[in-house]
Amino acid sequence: MEKQLRNIEDAYKWSLETAAALRAGDFSRINTEELIDEIESIASGLWRELESILKDILEGMLMKEYGYGDPQEADRQLVTAQGELQLLLYSSPSLRDALGEAIAQAYQRARRDVTEDYGAALPDECPFAVERIVEDPYDRLVAEGKLV
Repeated sequence: MEKQLRNIEDAYKWSLETAAALRAGDFSRINTEELIDEIESIASGLWRELESILKDILEGMLMKEYGYGDPQEADRQLVTAQGELQLLLYSSPSLRDALGEAIAQAYQRARRDVTEDYGAALPDECPFAVERIVEDPYDRLVAEGKLV
């Protein structure tokens, strides 16, 4: 395990070997820097997933709120993305601590995309409350009478 992870030809094999070495307490077989980089990449991947899901939610909300695109398609996008967000926050609850920053970044991307697609004039800052962005889509649909 002398190589850096990014240069490893078989990341799957490296993962299994590293896990086995950790379980056995054989730390001499572990490249600590490689392991640290890999653990950090998990956090980075979760952040990217959070921001991507939030972007989809915000696009759907902008389209619905400002009347752009097909409202049914916006509803589908919103329900799907909010469902994905519920799962992500359930599996990684500490991501809730990063919601403010993630929403601000995702809103800028969503705003850009909706503006480019529809020539929309949208607010510079996110106009939606965090609670509305992260709400459970099924609770909302039941409240709207769309699900019984």
